[in-house]
Amino acid sequence: MRKKILDYISYPLILLLLAGCHTSPLVKGAIGLSKKVDETSGLASLGDDLITFNDSGGKATLYQINLLGERVGKHKIKGAVNRDWEDIAQDDQYFYISDTGNNYATRKNLTIYIVSNDFVLMDSILISYDQQKNFEKKKKNKYDAETLIVIGDSLAIFTKNRKSSKTQLYVLPKQAGTYRLKKRKTFNVNSLITGGDYEPISRELVLTGYLPDRTQYVFRAENFRLDSLDQTKMERYQLPLPHAQVEAICFHTDGQVWISSEGEGDNQAFIMPINFDEIKKSQKIP
Repeated sequence: MRKKILDYISYPLILLLLAGCHTSPLVKGAIGLSKKVDETSGLASLGDDLITFNDSGGKATLYQINLLGERVGKHKIKGAVNRDWEDIAQDDQYFYISDTGNNYATRKNLTIYIVSNDFVLMDSILISYDQQKNFEKKKKNKYDAETLIVIGDSLAIFTKNRKSSKTQLYVLPKQAGTYRLKKRKTFNVNSLITGGDYEPISRELVLTGYLPDRTQYVFRAENFRLDSLDQTKMERYQLPLPHAQVEAICFHTDGQVWISSEGEGDNQAFIMPINFDEIKKSQKIP
């Protein structure tokens, strides 16, 4: 009788139950996040804390977390829609939320929300790409963007180009309006770019990206200037993160650079500070 009962419990069900009990271990220094922000897709600094959100299909809500990964605040952005939020940038007055995820190059409603520091929607920016004439579904396209950065009076978009693994830079004003964007520069990063930030005093640019085999990278360009892009030297370093999907990076008020990785499969979402001196000890790829 016991054997018949065991036979009745299907083998796939047993595997499913076992899988539900397994989570890939976090690497040293990583700080796990709760399921509430399992799809963390952007990072910004707020005092001693961080701001993040869930991407496509998530609520139009910013979550405030401390550096222990604990959720300490929840800020609904009334009037905004999370079609595919991908990044968040900031200056002294506003957050800029990038609803520019465009996996199949079909969207005609790409939006950047301008939100005050007390989480009130102030206005929005509508964008399109000057070169895009066709909006038919394409898996490999160059019109997806997961990175938004404030650089002075401008916003900078770095694309996630599944067609060539390069990234295109687009620049636009921070003011509300409708803009048709022309490419400013192409960088041969050999990665799919997922996040970025800029430190205005040191003029340091940082980006995150990955390859289809899920190898994770961080990029660094010192003295990055929009008026001298041809002089940009982009360094790429592999991150020793075997169980990650790094989606965001930001300079924090504590002086450190933080990244976040979304939960995927058995992988837990996490935040983590990174140190470039330590990263340089790992493999460097030109």
